[in-house]
Parts: sequence; structure tokens; C-alpha cells
Amino acid sequence: MSDTASPMFAQRLTIEQVEEGHELAPKFDADGLLPVVTTDAESGELLMHGYMNAEALTRTIQTGEAHYWSRSRQVLWHKGATSGLVQKVQEIRIDDDQDAVWLRVDVQGGASCHVGYRSCFFRSVPVGAGEDTVTPLTFEETEKVFDPVEVYGDAPNPTKL
Repeated sequence: MSDTASPMFAQRLTIEQVEEGHELAPKFDADGLLPVVTTDAESGELLMHGYMNAEALTRTIQTGEAHYWSRSRQVLWHKGATSGLVQKVQEIRIDDDQDAVWLRVDVQGGASCHVGYRSCFFRSVPVGAGEDTVTPLTFEETEKVFDPVEVYGDAPNPTKL
């Protein structure tokens, strides 16, 4: 995937242009992807981390709704197309060297996690855990916003383990 796969993106010419210029010139990795963090526009809560290819970034900019690239399924993914939990983009920010994106969104339906929780970051890892045991996770969210089986059906999660 070329860094200039969209007419919306400038060719990356100089460090100054990329780091302090006024043109969007994203740097996609070797797989054609940019990491994306997505937060709630009102609360600032971290909802999810994902990836965008050039098409996903272009569609997100054009439509005002979040689009991602699913690495596990190898498809463009319009967040909420199946579940109705659409992420309406309030702001898009790109980092200083234009190789990471931050979306601030309003979530239609109140959840962003495909397993039913509001945030994909619904568990915490204790700091200072012992070295000789499996680290136990703490559930920070205990109630799901929706039932994934009702929304997506009985199919197994397509994410690779």
C-alpha cells in the first residue's frame, strides 16, 4: 500500500513538511497500516485500538464515521455496520510524524467492544504481579452494554488466537 494511495494524501517529501507542515502525508507501515486509538469525545475514555489502511482513513475522513482495517479478517470494516454501534467522528488527529491516528468519537449505542463491553479495555493488569504465576486480570467493567450473540449471531469470533 502506497503512502499516497488517496488523492487526499500528500507525498512525503521532507521531515519539516511531515512534522510541521499543513498537508496530510500519513506514513503507513510495511503492511500498509496505521495504528489508531479511539476515545470517547466527551469523556476521553479509551474505547479501542485498531488499524487503518489508506482506504479506511480516506473513508473515515469522507464519511465522518470510523472505518478500520481488520487484520484478522483482512477486510475493510465500517464500525457499527453490523451492530449499529457506529462511531461518529468528532475529531481526527495525527501524530507528529504522521504514523498514528487518534479518533475522538461519539458512539451510537454506547459500546465499542465486539464482546459487549463499552470499551475494549475492560480489564486491567496488576502492576507488580509475581513472576511464577499466570497474571490474573481484573475486570473494570462488569456489565455488558449488549449481548454479542444477539447482535452477531452464534458464529465464533473470527479473531485469530
